[in-house]
Amino acid sequence: MTRTRLGTHIGVVVDDYRMDPASPGFRDFVMELLLQHKVVFFKSQHFSPGTFRQAVEQLGRMEVHPFRTQGEDETVITGISPFQPYDEYPEITGIHHDEKHTGNLNAWHSDLNWREVPPFASVLRAVQIPPRGGDTCWANMGKAYDSLSDSLKSELDELRIVHDWVQIYRAAFKDNEDALHTMREKFPAQSHPLVLVHPMTGEKLLFSNKVSGVRIEGVGDEESRRILDMVHRLAWRPEFQCRFRWEEGDVAIWDNLATQHYAVSDYAPHVRKMERITLEGVPIK
Repeated sequence: MTRTRLGTHIGVVVDDYRMDPASPGFRDFVMELLLQHKVVFFKSQHFSPGTFRQAVEQLGRMEVHPFRTQGEDETVITGISPFQPYDEYPEITGIHHDEKHTGNLNAWHSDLNWREVPPFASVLRAVQIPPRGGDTCWANMGKAYDSLSDSLKSELDELRIVHDWVQIYRAAFKDNEDALHTMREKFPAQSHPLVLVHPMTGEKLLFSNKVSGVRIEGVGDEESRRILDMVHRLAWRPEFQCRFRWEEGDVAIWDNLATQHYAVSDYAPHVRKMERITLEGVPIK
């Protein structure tokens, strides 16, 4: 087994290691690397959907995406991505793009920050990779916070931000305002600290992103936009980032509380198929 740092501040690549959930110490090994490096890349795993799920369930409680794409209740929303490709594995969401459905995740974001309890981690496996392009970038939001002046840290430490899913999924409800209202009641906007103290490491992190972070509580619209523009742009700085070039069979695990990521959509008209499982978090204050 070899471990190679990918970025100065984030990311480690693990070669010649099999993610075997029956192996003694499997969970501890993965969690130690994850909390230290924020994102861990395991090369050449080549899981089936079932073995992918078996490995991930050893790491924590798995979530089903709150907006499902099949079934009969009011949480089923057609035409969104991710979607559930396997009836028997509802925890697995498919993120598939091709010539007709081009990549739409090319924005810095974290997964499901708009949940009352945002997920702790996400696990992504590469099923089909285009012949070129399709990389993913990650940013360390602890290092982004550390880059700020002490006075600015003190200012941001006291603020809370509202996260909302509507600006992400509104297009799926364009012909059904009743369904939008129902889902808005089921999943209301959530207030989280702008500066999050990580529940496992105690590290301070900037906890917002341009996709779901909509406003700062208790300040005017202009001041809210000023603060959020400044915070969101920090993820764009290459100093805090790493970039991973996928090969089929690779698996990435990242700390969803401590990072943002960006899927580079530069591979059309080629096909890119990924599958993801998210792990439950703990309540944050």
